[in-house]
Amino acid sequence: MKITTVQMDVNYKNKTANIETVRKLLNEADSLGEVVLLPELFSTGYLFNDPSEIHALSESLDDSQTLRDLQAIATLHDVVIVAGIAEKAGDCFYNTAVLVDKHGLKDKYRKIALTNVDKQYFSRGRDIVTFEHLGVTFGLAICFDLWFPEIIRLYAEKGVDVLLHPANFGGEQSLHIARARAIENSMFVFTCNRIGREDTRAISGSYCGKSQAISPTGVPLMLCSSGAEVQTLTIDVDAGKDKKVIGVNLFDEMTEITNEIIG
Repeated sequence: MKITTVQMDVNYKNKTANIETVRKLLNEADSLGEVVLLPELFSTGYLFNDPSEIHALSESLDDSQTLRDLQAIATLHDVVIVAGIAEKAGDCFYNTAVLVDKHGLKDKYRKIALTNVDKQYFSRGRDIVTFEHLGVTFGLAICFDLWFPEIIRLYAEKGVDVLLHPANFGGEQSLHIARARAIENSMFVFTCNRIGREDTRAISGSYCGKSQAISPTGVPLMLCSSGAEVQTLTIDVDAGKDKKVIGVNLFDEMTEITNEIIG
């Protein structure tokens, strides 16, 4: 299995320009994996002066130009794309990761663990999402979700081999937390962060890049720079499973301890 991360600067509030950036980066890449991972809210940016700004940019998944554009890119390169977008569903808005292939939208995951910024704009997601592709089981989590072991353990219980983690963060704490989650749950963790800067009246954000892939034993397999970058990594999921003995025992022990404490 080959997985590609697309670390990019996001053109603020300009969905068309961000789609063009993705097209350009993928067209220029030396090679692409079967799965392509984009950052959180790749099409809009993350920080806004008022919720109405991101709400105006949000799209219904039943009629989304961004989804149609991603479908065209997926068709061109024969890939599955996971990308973070702002979703409108009735009167609610969500920080969502969509799963798109040549046939269109396959599934969606709505961010569960909301930051103080997210809470100003978005409702909370309720469900984890897994999918199978070429014999590999994937799970989806967005940025701050990774900080909560309880969320990622749900994926381990579903037998997830690879966690795909679109993100927008400035500090490096999430990079270290990803190693802990990989070890705890014996799974690969691919983080795709963005780069660039956003400024509002109340807050400014700089995004550090450094997208990475972590093995089920916590070994960094790929680390991007702090610039725009496309990297493709080949992983051997079966070999990763062979090295899961310590991780599986750790997971079982954590479950036993938790049950005893609750009991």
